[in-house]
Amino acid sequence: MSILRLATTAAGVTLAGVLAACGSTTPSTGYAPITSSGAAAPAPADPAQAPADSQQAPVQAPAQVVPAGSAPAKAAPAPQAPTDYTALARRFVSLRNQGTQALAAVKGQASSSDLNVDKQLMATAANVYTSYVTGLRALPFPASMRNDVAALATVLSSEQGTFVQASQVSTFDQLDPLLQTLVNDQDDQLNATNAVEKDLGLPQSTPHA
Repeated sequence: MSILRLATTAAGVTLAGVLAACGSTTPSTGYAPITSSGAAAPAPADPAQAPADSQQAPVQAPAQVVPAGSAPAKAAPAPQAPTDYTALARRFVSLRNQGTQALAAVKGQASSSDLNVDKQLMATAANVYTSYVTGLRALPFPASMRNDVAALATVLSSEQGTFVQASQVSTFDQLDPLLQTLVNDQDDQLNATNAVEKDLGLPQSTPHA
């Protein structure tokens, strides 16, 4: 559920635009799974391409003499296989897309003329954000990603609270500044979403043009 630029009208920010802004255009597939080790190993040199004068017989090092009675040297521990985050990335994408689809199902119902209808849609959006935050915190992110996940959860929780306030207004005059607050939060949500996506090797979500 990444951030998109919100649609605006001459009269101000529309509810449909706010709900549309919570969707994602990021594809759910096509990403390369990442591991906990970043740099790739360098490709081995092709001996056929080496200069002729470098084709020399290797010089053998003298055998190491181990004094009698001394313990043999311990072999270095084998490197551990890097952690694959592909499964975690897929779970995050599924959670993000569930929120996107839930908001897309209600954004077309926004009236901008019937306050009670819009208040109900705000309550629905608040529930979508609550589910997103709950699911996000339940995913088994490693310690190295927890700061980025916590930052995203904080932004989403703030927006959820704004949606709750918007569902309790009495007039459109009270609703308008809350919609603007949600617009202003979009950059923070986009940046936080991008950080988690980068951790997981996912394509970066982008706003609407």
